[in-house]
Amino acid sequence: MTSKLPPELLQLFTPRPPLKHVKPTDCPPDQHPAPKVTGIGAYLSELLTAPPGEPIETPQQRKERQKAERALQARDNVMRGISTWDPSLNLQATEDPYKTIIVARLHYDVTEKDIREKFEAYGDIVSIKMVKDMEGNFRGYAFIEYAHESDMREAFRSADGTRILGRRIV
Repeated sequence: MTSKLPPELLQLFTPRPPLKHVKPTDCPPDQHPAPKVTGIGAYLSELLTAPPGEPIETPQQRKERQKAERALQARDNVMRGISTWDPSLNLQATEDPYKTIIVARLHYDVTEKDIREKFEAYGDIVSIKMVKDMEGNFRGYAFIEYAHESDMREAFRSADGTRILGRRIV
């Protein structure tokens, strides 16, 4: 098969000439002195007097440390949020939570008018707060505040499972 290759390629496969033997300059290899192998006992005094190095952190220790740091930071954020939070300054909050019902799984195209038409049958509605994200898109749930707590309870019992714009609400 190699006989069919051109001479330039055949030259690549020819073996190189063997290396020339050179005698060792110091002594024959069988008389060459072996290195002295000793135990660690000779270095024990140096190990005992050496200054302590930095402790090395294992990957598991690093994970545990980072987890503890994140937990501490989260706890600090919560404590800072609790100390600065004042519910009376929240303009989006309802006036009375005992007269408020949450309506979920609403269709994203539903309007306040659609919700009002469906839930005004249970009593007078004070306000409807439709929850939106940062871009202003409706999130699919709303808070309805009634004038009386009994109206809220009636809406809670009766409205579960009704449909608004073809979607069953909870």
